[in-house]
Amino acid sequence: MSELVNKSTDQIVIFTLDELFYALPMQSVVKVIESEEIHPLSQTPDLISGIINYKGRVIPVGDIRKRFGLPEHEIGPDDRIIIADTGKREVAIVVDSVTGITDLKQGQLEVSGTGPPLSEHITGVAKVKDDLVLIYDLDRFLSSDQEKQLDIALKKESE
Repeated sequence: MSELVNKSTDQIVIFTLDELFYALPMQSVVKVIESEEIHPLSQTPDLISGIINYKGRVIPVGDIRKRFGLPEHEIGPDDRIIIADTGKREVAIVVDSVTGITDLKQGQLEVSGTGPPLSEHITGVAKVKDDLVLIYDLDRFLSSDQEKQLDIALKKESE
């Protein structure tokens, strides 16, 4: 994720959760789709709320609200699902809305570690217009043990 700050300009996809602004680097976002039914999947890490079928591919749905300690939210027709590539697999996350794509210019992003400590899942904070946007590190969503547990559950699902 450090490559986000090495270029003079990068793009981020900004989304909301409970009126707070978060973002993912554009290069990790595969697609934004309308909300759809999430099917349960047994024996997964507690951060996985189920799976979706996207164009014939089974994609686990990560509960990003749980990661940030936000209250549970029943998925509605106005919610969006961001399908993103973590580097290990594609995952889907349910968000309240996607507000758009924004260019970040050098100096607009404060990287975690150069200021006050942030969550281990936040790589930095950017000021976009008058809002602070937390840049989320999806690569760290699951621990290696949770990744293994998810692999086993997905394999059982496909059998």
